[in-house]
Amino acid sequence: MKYLQHLILFFLLLWITACARVVAPTGGPKDIEPPDVVSTQPPKFTTNFKSDLIKIQFDEFIQLKNLNQNLIVSPPVEEKPNIVVKGKSLHIEILSELRDSTTYNIYMGNSLQDYTEGNPIENFQYVFSTGKYIDSMSVQGTVLNAFNLLPEEDVLVMLYSERSDSIPMKDIPEYISKTDDQGFFQINNIRNEAFKLFVLRDVNQNYLYDVPDEEIAFSDSLVSFRRVTESFADTVFVHDSLLDDPGKMVVDSIWVSSKESADGTPDSGSPGIAKDSLVVVKHRPIDTIVTGVRSFYTIPQYFLMLFSEDKALQYLSDYKREDKRRITLTFNKPLKDSVVIELADTTSAAEWYIQEINPAKDVIYYWLTDTALYNQNRLNLYVTYPKEASKDEYHRTTDTLTFRYFEEEKDKDTDSDETLGISMNVQNKSTFDLNQQVKIQFKTPVQSVDSSKIALYIKEDTLEKAVDVQLEKDSLLFRQYNLLNVLEENADYRLAIYPRAFTDIYGAVNDTVMISFKTPELDYYGKILANITGIDSTFQAIAQIIIPGKDKEEVLREKIVPLDQTVEFAFLPPKDFIFKVIADTNFNGKWDTGEYLEHRQPEEVFYYENSINVRSNWDIEINMPLNK
Repeated sequence: MKYLQHLILFFLLLWITACARVVAPTGGPKDIEPPDVVSTQPPKFTTNFKSDLIKIQFDEFIQLKNLNQNLIVSPPVEEKPNIVVKGKSLHIEILSELRDSTTYNIYMGNSLQDYTEGNPIENFQYVFSTGKYIDSMSVQGTVLNAFNLLPEEDVLVMLYSERSDSIPMKDIPEYISKTDDQGFFQINNIRNEAFKLFVLRDVNQNYLYDVPDEEIAFSDSLVSFRRVTESFADTVFVHDSLLDDPGKMVVDSIWVSSKESADGTPDSGSPGIAKDSLVVVKHRPIDTIVTGVRSFYTIPQYFLMLFSEDKALQYLSDYKREDKRRITLTFNKPLKDSVVIELADTTSAAEWYIQEINPAKDVIYYWLTDTALYNQNRLNLYVTYPKEASKDEYHRTTDTLTFRYFEEEKDKDTDSDETLGISMNVQNKSTFDLNQQVKIQFKTPVQSVDSSKIALYIKEDTLEKAVDVQLEKDSLLFRQYNLLNVLEENADYRLAIYPRAFTDIYGAVNDTVMISFKTPELDYYGKILANITGIDSTFQAIAQIIIPGKDKEEVLREKIVPLDQTVEFAFLPPKDFIFKVIADTNFNGKWDTGEYLEHRQPEEVFYYENSINVRSNWDIEINMPLNK
């Protein structure tokens, strides 16, 4: 009995504890609404504005996020307003003297948010005028990167009433806006005049194009606002109350001729209706079509391409001697004339160096061939090169340059017993693309080649068969040789380079190199057939296959297309690619940027609308009209 009492007491205490447990309140649904404006003093769109303080009251507590990045006052003012939050209100203190008869827009983007959840008021702005009316014109558009057509965020879009080309460089704009993450912009409350349109990524935040590498875009024509007058037709529908109540009728008067009755049918002698008389008739109401003429201003739309001008003047940007036998001169842009070097402190044989220029023509290597010279720790040289004084104006200048090299003790002996290093674009036991050439690269320039010590074998069943080697020095890369052999599909190869096959200009020779590789089947590859149309005499097309997902566009294949045709890109591995075309207007085989003062836009680029999924053993045909 006592045990039963204890058991009852235990469950009673357990029930009381459960009932007394504290549970956190669940609260209501999450707040997803932005704050609402309760009152504004002075009211928005006030004319003859003379206040220096604007107070905007909201229905909840607010906060400002990233205001400095989002705040734009258009037209710009000498000192931006002081904007502070006080509980549920926003105070905007005007600190600059305002222009007469001007409409102002204080734009805050998405900076104004509620305090608890951070719900922003989208594109919050306050508009007022110091004149008698609010200007109402608007312009909008999109700013894209000229090279890859990606949207450009946070660039300034500016309007100027002065039309001189130099105005963006010397004066601040009259109207201004900023692009969003999609590159879109809109400028509102503009007066009805013509304006120059200029876009700037303002590096030093002074609203001026005064830094050479600042990115810009511009419109070839002035922004103007076109008034459109058009006819319209609209239907005035009869109110439902008239249709629902059959007792409500419309009264009309009609003329009854001698040849028809009052209902419009041929007359059969209806009693009570006189011939050629005016008769009152009741009928149900019908809908009415109203026509008229209306006028309105269209909003101009612009697509603008952002670019950096090539303003840098050519100069010698670097010089060094990382190898005791090699001197390197680096220029900031491709050379347009020759470079001459001379010994300053000593004399040497006539042929004391070999010159190597990279394909971009902005780096020159000088390989010293005189042992007495390259063993010196210090060399003084006279270097004469073309230097730009101004755009496209060159003069030759001579600098005295000192080149030093101090090698470590273990590296002192670098004569003929040194091994010639070899690198290749094929790895041992790898798969090598059918459409590629095997490339053999060297650390130093090659003096001679013994082709009898280079062998290529293809495996047939269990045996190897020798293939005649076709080797050629690369026409652009000074220290590279290419294997010209056309490789068979689904084959096993072995490339053997035996000792002393290559000898460099210093007498160094190679060691044995053995590389085994295989090729895929032809069915592994896919093909893109691009039908390019719209090419005319003003440009040639550069068609490119681009590997997606890179920070910088990586071009896998490229072809020059001089006229409308179907371009074939074969031997493509099964994966996604991007297809791009450049309108090469100066026929130099590359994309070129624009020049503002010359009114030259950057060369136009086109992308196929979707990525192209290449599949094995499959041809994909695409149409690329460049005139659309």
